[in-house]
Order: sequence, then C-alpha cells, then structure tokens
Amino acid sequence: MIVSLVMACMGEAFGMVPYVVVAMLAAGLLQGTLTLEAAAELSVVAAVAQVVKFFLTWRSSMMSHDIAFRALRTIRDEMAEKMARVPMGTIVDTPTGTFKNRFVDNVNQLEDAIAHFMPELPSNVFAPVLAMVIVFAVDWRMGLAGIATIPLGVLFYLGMMRGYEVKMARYIESEQKMNSTLVEYVNGIQVIKAFGRSASSYSMFSKAVAAYHDSTLDWFRESWVWMALVKSVVPCTLLFTLPLGVWLMSVGEITLPEFMVCITIPLSFIGGVLKFAQAASQISRMDVCLNVVWDFLGLPELVRPSKRVELSRESFSFEDVSFSYHEGLEVLHGVSFRTEPGTMTAIVGPSGSGKSTIAKLMAGFWDVSCGTIRYGGYNVQDIPFGQLMEHVSYVAQETFLFDMTIAENIRLGRPQATDDEVKRAARAAGAHEFIESLPQGYNTLAGEAGAKLSGGERQRITIARAILKDADVVILDEATAYADPEIEAVMERAIEELVAGKTLVTIAHRLSTVMGADQIIVMDAGRVVACGSHDELLMCCPLYARMWAEHTASIRDAGRED
Repeated sequence: MIVSLVMACMGEAFGMVPYVVVAMLAAGLLQGTLTLEAAAELSVVAAVAQVVKFFLTWRSSMMSHDIAFRALRTIRDEMAEKMARVPMGTIVDTPTGTFKNRFVDNVNQLEDAIAHFMPELPSNVFAPVLAMVIVFAVDWRMGLAGIATIPLGVLFYLGMMRGYEVKMARYIESEQKMNSTLVEYVNGIQVIKAFGRSASSYSMFSKAVAAYHDSTLDWFRESWVWMALVKSVVPCTLLFTLPLGVWLMSVGEITLPEFMVCITIPLSFIGGVLKFAQAASQISRMDVCLNVVWDFLGLPELVRPSKRVELSRESFSFEDVSFSYHEGLEVLHGVSFRTEPGTMTAIVGPSGSGKSTIAKLMAGFWDVSCGTIRYGGYNVQDIPFGQLMEHVSYVAQETFLFDMTIAENIRLGRPQATDDEVKRAARAAGAHEFIESLPQGYNTLAGEAGAKLSGGERQRITIARAILKDADVVILDEATAYADPEIEAVMERAIEELVAGKTLVTIAHRLSTVMGADQIIVMDAGRVVACGSHDELLMCCPLYARMWAEHTASIRDAGRED
C-alpha cells in the first residue's frame, strides 16, 4: 500500500508538467519568442510526462485493487468462520437478508475506500500542495489568489456535511431493512401468491422500500444545493488570479511567463481538492460499514479449547441442565438423564416440550444456562468443537441440501469417501433407487436448499450423509417427519443399519418408531417427567399412555380412510 501511495503521488507530480508546458507555450506565443523546435520539445516533454503519469497511476490502482480484494476476501472469510463459532441462536434470530447485507453490501462498500480512497487521498493532497508551492514560489500574492475560492467552498461543504453521520446511518439502516425484507419476500413468495397477495400489498416489503426511498431522497434534497455551490465556486480560481495577475503584470511586478504559470497551475489541482472533499463521505460510509463488520466479529462465541482431549467410551449425560434461548425465558428446567453406548434413547413429548432443544444441545449448538452436559467423560464445553463433531452425526427435521450434486451432498459426511461408499450409504438410507431414477443420477443438482427434491427424499439423503460419516453417536431430530408409511419403513431399516453398534438418540413424533428403544424419555414443559421402556411407561406414565392411545387411534383412523 505504501508503494501504491508513492506511485499515486508521483503520478500527480508528473500530471502537472503539461500545465507548466501549456503556460510556457502560451507565454512564448504572446512574446513572439516561441520557435517550432522549442514547441516540439515542450510538447514531447508534456506527452512523456502524461505517459509516465498514466503508468504510475495505473500501477498504483492495480496494486490498491489487489490489496482491496484481498482485504475483502479476508473479511468475508473471518465472518464465515465467525458464523461457525457463535451460538445457533445468533444465526436463527438474524434475518437472512441481514447476513446478505453484512457479507455482500457492507463489505463491497469497503472496496472503494480501500482501492481508491487509500491511495488517492494522499495524492489528492500532495498535488494541490505541490501546485501551490510552485505558485507561491513565483509570487505569494498570486498564490493567495489561487486558493481564495477554497475557504468559501469549505463553508458550503460544511453545510452539505451537517448531520452527515446520522443521515448515513439512517440510509444504511433503511437499505439493510429493505434487503432483509426482500429476501423474506422472495422466500415467502409461494405463500404470498397462494393467498392472492402482491408486492404492494405485502406491507413489510412496501414499507421497507418506501423508507429507503424517503431516507435517500430526503438526504439528497438537503445536500444537492450545497453540493452544487461547492462544485461551482471552488473551480473558479480565475475569478481572483486573472484580474490580480493582469494588474501585477501591468505594473511590472511579474512577467508574462510567470503570469501564465500562476493562472494555469491552480486549474490543475481543483480536481484533487474536490476529490479530497468527497473523501469525508467515504470515511463516514466506511466507518458505518466497518462498524457493522466489527460488531458481528465481536459477538460472543461458543468458547471451546483447541487442544484435543482423550475421550472415554462414556456417551452423553445431562446433569441438572437448564437452558434459555433468550434471557428470562427458560425452556429446559433441571433436565437429567444418561445415554449408554450402543443403545437407543428416544425422547418424546408434546410439541414445545423441549425435545429438539435437547438434541441441539447435544450437537453443541448452544451452551447450557445451568448444569453440565458430558460426553466421553468431559464437559462438552471442554471438548474442541471439531473433535465433538467427529463423534456425533446430527440429522434435523429441517433438512438442508446445498445446490450441488446428490453425490456431493452425501459426501459432506466424509469428503474423502469413494463413489462406491457414497452409493452404499445411499442404499442403506433407501435413497439409491430414486437417485438412480433422476436425470443425471448421482450427478443431479439438488437445487437451492434441495428444492428439486421432496421432503422425504431430502431426509433420506441427509440420513445417507450420516451413515457415510460413521459417527459414534447419531442424533435424529424427527428425521422421519416427512416420510410416508412405506418410506418410513425403509428409513427405519436404514436407521437400524446406521446405528448398529452405535449410540442412537432420536426425537420422535410417531411413537410406533421407538417402541423398541432401550429407554424412552418423556418430556413435558421442559422437564423430564418419566423414563423407561415402552411397556414400563404405559404402566406408570399417564402422559405417555395418553400419547400412545392418541397415536394408535390416528393409525386406525388412517387405515379406515384408506
């Protein structure tokens, strides 16, 4: 960057040579002393200087842009890594459009500041200073006349910049709100169309667009007049240099060549002065954008050690665990249970009882508010996150596939897996047949978020991914929720193969799928109300008995409808 700055300043210095040459040519013509040879030599000097300026400016710009894009890449890499270290609540509570703003818009707006502002600001200061040194060296009175318009321009500029930070913050906030609601609008377009709504009647979107429009236009209205005054007054250096120079030359204080230099040189630095004035807006915008980045990078993280630990064969145990997604709203209260290696633990309960929360805590997505979760004899907070994930496969109800091929989505479970291993995992998950029927088979793109596949197909692929990972503990968070009875039977067989010799923790909404579990934990309102086998719970847990009765009744009703 320093080399880029030096080149930019040198380029500005060479850029002044043509102005000096023009002054010398004009003076020679007026005095009648200019010869054709001298004019040719001066023209060559001006051309060479212009070429050198172009080369130095070009190299400076290339270097600063390279620096800028490396900086933007680093910022985005650090933000992406940060996302993996913050609690899942931070991600869930933040609209997708906000992340788009942070990663794309805010970071993009830093590019101009780094690539242009950084090298150009010193050069835009250096060029006017050098020009005025030359003019003052010729005649101090002409030097003062050359900068006489600047104080007036500064006054107009201060008027334009009044309340700038507040206006900029309001503008960026409204822009980010519009982007967030736009992403939400696109994601929800199916619902909007289904209910006959439109963009204009979708109030959140229309209000966000109107707020962005109003904040932008109000800001421009307040700035336009001041901006016009600055750009019309500052360049008019001839208003002062021309009459003063004519008078000084008429009384013999300066010569004609000096007069030409003193009225021409100030014209060369006006562009730099105006660019320097624009730098303040870039600084303010850069400050706002950087604050968004720094605020995100400064969010609290899930603190985990980097040094690996020696884990025992013990599986998960919850010891008086309480948890709140948000302060003051506790969703788990004193939960305690233990899973044994190589066994199946099912967690059941009414909707909102805390089942999925337990699964996510096992996967290390959050830290507990109170109590301890242990794995392998260690508090999970003392296990490096990467090491814990080596031992745990988590399959959620809300399946997600990347817009990659089916094979690549399955291979996320184990990137080094061969094609045959991928296909074996797909067969075990009951997915091989439908994958083979796709247009490109395993090379078929899943679409954005797996949109080209049904919910049941996506779930089978995520189970294949878990099978391929071959982890010690498999957590299924209602992983068969979208499967029809026939496919569910296939998936149950796949799960049997998946968990052979492993520890299985499953969150189930269909009790018939967990009848054979080694232990069934019954949750209600964030508490463990019972724990035992299916038969034991039917005898001693009224809540489980009622849930089982409702489940079997729903199966009978479905059979009668068929």
